[in-house]
Amino acid sequence: MELSLFEYELSNGFNWTDREQEAIAKLEKIIGDRLFDLTIQNGKRELKARQYVGVFRLGDRTVEVLPKMYRNNTATPKQEAVRNLLYMLEYTHQLSVKQYSLASLCQQDLDWFEILTRLYAMNLLEEWQRGAFRNYQSVSDTLPVLKGKWNLTEQLRRPERKHLFAVTFDEFTVDNQLNRVLRYMVERLYQLTRNFHNRQMLHELQQWMEEVTLLPRVNIEDLRLIPITRLNQRFEPLLNLARLFLENESLQLSSGNFQTFAFALDMNKLFEEFVISFISRHRQEILPNHLQDCDLLPQSLGAVRYLAKNSNNDQVFQLKPDLVMRHKDGFPLIMDTKYKRLQEGDRKLGVSQADFYQMYAYAQRYNCPNVMLIYPQVVGMSELRSRFDIEGGTITAATIDLCGDLSKQGERDKLVDRLRGLFADSQGV
Repeated sequence: MELSLFEYELSNGFNWTDREQEAIAKLEKIIGDRLFDLTIQNGKRELKARQYVGVFRLGDRTVEVLPKMYRNNTATPKQEAVRNLLYMLEYTHQLSVKQYSLASLCQQDLDWFEILTRLYAMNLLEEWQRGAFRNYQSVSDTLPVLKGKWNLTEQLRRPERKHLFAVTFDEFTVDNQLNRVLRYMVERLYQLTRNFHNRQMLHELQQWMEEVTLLPRVNIEDLRLIPITRLNQRFEPLLNLARLFLENESLQLSSGNFQTFAFALDMNKLFEEFVISFISRHRQEILPNHLQDCDLLPQSLGAVRYLAKNSNNDQVFQLKPDLVMRHKDGFPLIMDTKYKRLQEGDRKLGVSQADFYQMYAYAQRYNCPNVMLIYPQVVGMSELRSRFDIEGGTITAATIDLCGDLSKQGERDKLVDRLRGLFADSQGV
């Protein structure tokens, strides 16, 4: 059984079991946050989704949670939400999502994890059939003929092998670190997928990649050590997708025949990366004239500030705005993103006190007159914007609309217009 929910949506007739409750508690302990609210409605045990988007397997049942990024009057809300999530990931993680693949995937009844698995298998099969990446690897071996460099020290250690030569030579091979990482993900996904067609493609890849060493474990650091060159650049989107799996997959837990698994996307991080990438890519269209020459510093890179010093005169309580704009005369604007829902009609627009204090600290420590808070505009919500005057400047809170089909130029143009207006208003232009 599969249940699809949108953020903060309540299930209808799920009736979770004690065993599923225990499994959810274990997953929450691993992830370090609440995944669901377990409630009683009309005498039935129901799940209420929270802010985590992803796929959560509880034995034979799967719960998929999607963001509320679709038009209110659409007949296919799940397909549109999936399409927009794919587009945001393609935009920020440089994934390879071809338009024909996007249309096909959105029409199939696959959960979010199976869609990403299908993308990985399809793209890797296509690239491997074009030709596997090969490079020269240093190989040490014992051969009946001299080849490459003769290792005399090793040879003298084994006098009984007079008829063999200890040698080191370079071999042009597919058994390199890039392909080992790709094969590891093939094996991992083969274990986790429940879709027949995905298993078929992954099994085919297992056969194609038999010459590649299967590593017992791969982590994020292993991916960082792989140099991207013009020779292997076409595999970079696959490495990015492998990184996405490794970053968001929780530990797989098993108890008898009851398996638990979570693939949870951090929407706070994805929303931040998408907004910053979109502004950077369209800066000529979005930023007012006096901000065009600014350096855009994600995560305040190169412009770190702290709130205080301790008794040893060490700086403590580091500030890390999502985007700092730096000009030769200072910092004209700071922007932060929050993947939270604002409240229409509230005099503070639903901006939390903690978030406002954080923005105030940015304004003071960076001596910045304009701080902007960007929130997502989800289905059923109007465009919201409020400006709060503080000593020496303003803090603006506003929403941007991500409900339209972001793969279409018209919707991206609307997003450009909205951001242009917000940046102009924040400067009093």
